[in-house]
Amino acid sequence: EDAIYETSFVQLLTEGEVNYSLKAIFPIIDADYSGLLADLIWDEDLEAKRFFLYNFWSRSSPERSAEFYKKYMEVAEAVDRKYNSNLGHGFETDRGYIFLKYGQPNNVISVEDEPSAPPYEIWVYNFLDETQENDVKFLFYNPTIASNDFVLLHSTCRAEVSNPQWEVKLYESDNNSRIDNSLDATTVTDGFNRQARRYFTDF
Repeated sequence: EDAIYETSFVQLLTEGEVNYSLKAIFPIIDADYSGLLADLIWDEDLEAKRFFLYNFWSRSSPERSAEFYKKYMEVAEAVDRKYNSNLGHGFETDRGYIFLKYGQPNNVISVEDEPSAPPYEIWVYNFLDETQENDVKFLFYNPTIASNDFVLLHSTCRAEVSNPQWEVKLYESDNNSRIDNSLDATTVTDGFNRQARRYFTDF
């Protein structure tokens, strides 16, 4: 295997490409290795970075590691372009992370014209292989209105953020929307300008 590594695709990558590739696999790395990967990205040991990247892609098949890497990076680069923000690469944003981790959603509801809420998106997955769940939904919103600066506010995925007060948070600029004024209120009053729960439930 060492001989394969010495002639593998990682030897052809520049330092910049290695660092970019390591950041791109963060969404699909096992949780046990996420801390190691985070440290490695900041490390200056290029050889250790190359070896980590090679090991990651050669787990299934050392002979096809370059093919697996190339296919994934094509998707990662497309995600980077689509969700790029002032905070970093597109795959480092919440939407980019979820896309690479779980794949393309089956349905996306994009809302930009509710006066009571900042722009938001609801992603619907009919089934998630990773968690074996049906009808999984993610709600991203853009509280700063900055370009592409969407953050994950709530999901029904057991492995991701779950926020019972998501509706209150989404409509917090509308002082008249809460059903009650307690700090632990979880819903808002129904209204023409407040459609998120209906979208989240019906789709």
